[in-house]
Amino acid sequence: MALLANQLGVSYRKESIFSNLDLEIQPGSLTLIMGESGSGKSTLLKALAGLYPQYGGKLSGSVSLDGRKLTEIPANERAAELALLFQNPKEQFAMPTVEEELAFALENIQVDEKDIERRIELALKKVGMSDFRNRSLQALSGGELQKVALAEVLALGARYILLDEPFASVDQQSRKDLQELLYKLSKEGYAVMVADHEWAGYADKMSDFYRFDNGRLSKVAQEDWPVELQDIDYPLSKPKDSQTLFTAEFLRISNDHRLLIFQEELAIHEGEVILITGPNGSGKSTFLKALAKLQEYEGSIHFEGKVLKKWKAAKYYRRVGLVFQEALDQFLSITVAEEIEQVLANSYEENYWTRDRVNCQLHELGLGNLLKRSVYTLSGGQQKKLQVLLMLIMAPKVLLLDEPLAGLDEQSVQKVLALIHHCQKDLGLTVIYVSHQIEPILPYIDRHLQLEQHQLVEEKEVVQ
Repeated sequence: MALLANQLGVSYRKESIFSNLDLEIQPGSLTLIMGESGSGKSTLLKALAGLYPQYGGKLSGSVSLDGRKLTEIPANERAAELALLFQNPKEQFAMPTVEEELAFALENIQVDEKDIERRIELALKKVGMSDFRNRSLQALSGGELQKVALAEVLALGARYILLDEPFASVDQQSRKDLQELLYKLSKEGYAVMVADHEWAGYADKMSDFYRFDNGRLSKVAQEDWPVELQDIDYPLSKPKDSQTLFTAEFLRISNDHRLLIFQEELAIHEGEVILITGPNGSGKSTFLKALAKLQEYEGSIHFEGKVLKKWKAAKYYRRVGLVFQEALDQFLSITVAEEIEQVLANSYEENYWTRDRVNCQLHELGLGNLLKRSVYTLSGGQQKKLQVLLMLIMAPKVLLLDEPLAGLDEQSVQKVLALIHHCQKDLGLTVIYVSHQIEPILPYIDRHLQLEQHQLVEEKEVVQ
């Protein structure tokens, strides 16, 4: 009884992602895999889930489930035993509402109609999403979508659960709750395997820990596991004494008829670096969209003293740029090189972003050898790094970043933050982060705004 990989390998267009990999996942275990962006973690999980070669690429070796080769198990039967939660949950949704999505998945594996209701109710309750049953998936935050995806996996009844970066867009409390849920599932006999970039919260829950590096999977002895970081107090800077860029008065933002934000007043100053945090679904991303003229609202927002709604789009977007939560929503071309050429031709800081500087940053971010690659074949972390770099090259004076660190390994997080910091200082940018990864951003910010009970409240200091 196990999920077993024997001499497993995956290659794509003659490029080997990994080869000769052996791995055994037992029921009743919680296994963590960590590695740099693009190391092959996502590819491994897809191979273990039986998505290759149908998903693309070439497969060597074999994967077996409880003694049967995956290739010999019908797809609907396999889905009831083995489930993969994708890095981007939108990739596995096909229906408009939460309930319809779960019901559709269960119908596909021919679950009895009388049992569908019970499974949906239990699965949503386990992930704390019972009240979201009739909600539109389009109206959910990234973290809420991840929880729905996990509920779908649980509803299917799979005993082997593979999760690819499941917490990339989940707030810290939800991360802890979901880690505890995965731990309980492992104790109930499920085999749980997680690919993650963050160590926090796993030390007392894991059965096994592996590192993926240059196509090689190595098991880490327990005495060599990382140590959990201690809480740190970060005093925050006073607001900058500079020109006011944004002001909001009696701002009211709703989504799907649900009030998200009611802010009597708010000011954001030129050159500030601000972090906005809050629970999943509280309205953080929606607030950024309002500042980017992509979200309806009531009340008033002014930018540089002018009513936001009166700014013409072409002129405004030379001043304000939004890094979307999903990297693929930002890309306009096919290859990495084409994306780079497009933003270089339209950069507002062409004297700063010389080709030498661009090439240097591409190599610093591990993208230098990927210029001919399609952006759609990059790993989630590589897509995110490219997305952030493209917006920095475009160089709007105000940069709104929605989960810019999602899916990045620790080293990539530090490199991306350092790059944003240097550009902010060199070009005098105003930067607003929305992120669930609080600790690495804190040293770079001037203000921290916590979204709670529909209001953005300034934090004087943060303990993380």
